[in-house]
Amino acid sequence: MYDDDLDETVVMTADFRGARGRLKEKAGQLATKTSHKQSWRALLGHLHRLRRLKVFDASEGLDYDALLERGRVSIFDLSDSDSPAINNLVIADVLRGVQDRQDEAYRRHEQGGTSPTPVLVIIEEAHEFLSDERISKMPFLFQQVARIAKRGRKRWLGLVFVTQLPRHLPPQVLGLVNNWILHRISDADTVSRLRRSVANVDDSLWQRLPGLAPGQAIVSFTSMTRPLLAAIDPTPAKLRMLD
Repeated sequence: MYDDDLDETVVMTADFRGARGRLKEKAGQLATKTSHKQSWRALLGHLHRLRRLKVFDASEGLDYDALLERGRVSIFDLSDSDSPAINNLVIADVLRGVQDRQDEAYRRHEQGGTSPTPVLVIIEEAHEFLSDERISKMPFLFQQVARIAKRGRKRWLGLVFVTQLPRHLPPQVLGLVNNWILHRISDADTVSRLRRSVANVDDSLWQRLPGLAPGQAIVSFTSMTRPLLAAIDPTPAKLRMLD
């Protein structure tokens, strides 16, 4: 990204750092085009909107090789961001980087290398990222999530959605889920929607879902013969907020 004068750099990535002349020439060529003015203005508006977010810089980005080391847990806390646009950009960038690294590891494995490190990505508060409104405004993000859900298993890449408001997840998202852990849900409309998405659950279990005790859950996995009512022990770990 740059100001009116290309020589005054605001953001310059390593890919563009050595191509200043070519970029300036290309910008001059585009400036002479007068067709489709409305499209150009719309594009300019989107670019200015991204620039106003002030979330782009010239850093090299995340070290995904270190991020995906075996036994490592990484948490991206977006709770202090009130901007859905920024949250979506961050989540999309992390998902893209993780998937690219797993694809590279899988290609090396096919060529005789070691097996890829198993990776599990957990998206907390999934209804905020994958609601009907978000998908309609940012369809490419959903396509990215769908690719991971459909192709990740072969590449040792798993994806988990966690939400307290499953009624806000659209059918196309529910259709990506193969395994389910259902805690207490008292909303009748939500239960009705889930019954159309989760197969082979007995009516007796659905009837018990609104009255489950804390820790109880209906568990439905593809590796299980049939869904079961399970009791999940609380974690022994404690969350400590440290500076």
